[in-house]
Formats: sequence, C-alpha cells, structure tokens
Amino acid sequence: MITLHVYLTPKAGKAEALRAAIVDPWINTMEEQPGFIQAAMLTPFGDDSSEDIEVVSYWESEELRLEWVARPIHDEVFAAIMENADTISPTVKTVSHTWGV
Repeated sequence: MITLHVYLTPKAGKAEALRAAIVDPWINTMEEQPGFIQAAMLTPFGDDSSEDIEVVSYWESEELRLEWVARPIHDEVFAAIMENADTISPTVKTVSHTWGV
C-alpha cells in the first residue's frame, strides 16, 4: 500500500473554492478508481491563520495510482485544483504498517 500526500496552498481569496474542488470533483472521482482505499483532507491544527491543505490518499499500489493519473478524467477533475492553488507539492510514501485501516 502507498499514500499520496498533496500539499496545497490556495491562491489569495480561493481557499473555499480549493476546498470545494478537492471534495468534488477530485476526491469524489478518485474514490471510484480501482485501487483507491481512502482519503483525508488535513488542515493545520490550532493555526486558524493558515489556509494550507494536505490531502492524503491511500492506494493499494503505486501502479494503480499511476493508472488513475494517466486517465484523461484525472486531468479534467484536477484542473479545478490547479486553478485555485498557488502551490501544489506531491509526495508518495510506502505504507510499512497500518492500524485500523
């Protein structure tokens, strides 16, 4: 299993639009893909001034995640993310242990 961590900083005045675009269409479409397990949207704890967002998605394998990225629908649903984010930084990590997932 792997995780994809996507760190996002919204453009000025676009925080709510970015959050909405993350949920629908991006995550709503992602969860229909083969190999998708779950996702979470994270925001800084106790820092109301930060609008930064981290999205963590869990996948059965990196191969299945890459198949999702290669589908044309990925670019369609990710366009709203790119439109509303000032910075986007992805990191893939291997899951070595899980508890309750």
